[in-house]
Amino acid sequence: MEPAAIGDPRRGFARWAALGGAVYVLLFVIGTIFLFAGAPEGDDPPAKFVQWFSDSGHRDRIHVGWILMGLSIFFLLWFIAALRRAVAGFDSEGVMATVVTVGGTVYAACALVAIALNDAIRTMSDDTFQHRVFPELIHAADDAGWVIHASGAVGLAAMIVAASLAFMGRGIWPKWAGWLGVVVGVLSLFSIVFFPQFLFLAWILVVSILLFLRPARYATVGAV
Repeated sequence: MEPAAIGDPRRGFARWAALGGAVYVLLFVIGTIFLFAGAPEGDDPPAKFVQWFSDSGHRDRIHVGWILMGLSIFFLLWFIAALRRAVAGFDSEGVMATVVTVGGTVYAACALVAIALNDAIRTMSDDTFQHRVFPELIHAADDAGWVIHASGAVGLAAMIVAASLAFMGRGIWPKWAGWLGVVVGVLSLFSIVFFPQFLFLAWILVVSILLFLRPARYATVGAV
């Protein structure tokens, strides 16, 4: 009975790892709200930056956002592993599975760098003389973090395209769903303009739930 239980895709650990994608989306959205909501933006006057970031409560909230977003990437890594396993079962050449792994890892690394840079500089007044706030540095951190995160979306785009093509090619997804995934992946390349980020979050959420609810459909004897 035990060997059968281990091999059953409905009871295996990979099924729960797949759910990490949904957890990632939830924590990422909440963490983003904590990290950025209510904070001054780049075109606001310097005095507004000084007033807002001088508040220790605001800085603590930024730290909470950093923690939540960091945890979201932790769960995303489990989803990437589950997605790679599913794709590998339908990818005899191993190219698509490799792209899923590398692409997802590139995005995760860039996202961690982006949120760490943003948190460190936006809260650096904790360690400055008289808790001095530097609006120009905060503006630079916002821009740098945004660009780093958007650059990492290149890897996520490759992951989405590879998985969508693999599932469509083996008939796991209907053609319309596969091509829709390809479009989402291509649009993710333009995450610098913000809107495509909603698309890749939605893709990860949907695929995560599908892998969790219908594990047998994505499991093959050759999956590793």
